[in-house]
Amino acid sequence: MQGSLSDRTSVRIYGKRPVEQEKLDEILSAAILAPSAKNIQPWRFVVVQKDKTLITNIADLMQRSTFVKTADCLICVFLDKDGAFDFVKDCQSIGACIENMLLAATALGIGSCWIGEILDRQAEVKELLQVEQDRYDLMAIISLGYPLRETKSKTPRKPLSECVIGYK
Repeated sequence: MQGSLSDRTSVRIYGKRPVEQEKLDEILSAAILAPSAKNIQPWRFVVVQKDKTLITNIADLMQRSTFVKTADCLICVFLDKDGAFDFVKDCQSIGACIENMLLAATALGIGSCWIGEILDRQAEVKELLQVEQDRYDLMAIISLGYPLRETKSKTPRKPLSECVIGYK
């Protein structure tokens, strides 16, 4: 493991080196360790890695598609409505699941980006992936790949003093 929590950043340009299956499995295993309301585990994934045309077709549904086309792998994250408990709590659970993936990828030296822009095109994504339209809701797509270059600058974060509104 290489990266630390503070190393996590969104990576939007990837090199040609493929993400190894073992590392992809580690990322997905970290995802399913996330907490979920009533342990429902509402997340489902479609991993797109082998079919580069499919990656391109999904990217073409986005306005900022160039970086997605350089990704080695996409993990499409869905909410399984058949096992849903409470929409808000299920979305929170999936958010935790996604963050686990991002942190695991960073720890493994793999770049990642949480993509939400695609959500308004979910019907087309589900059609491309041959996923049941009524059963699953697209929550995000995670792009993965080895960074083309080292990311030195990070998006500035608000200071802790601005985020904490009180200690009681």
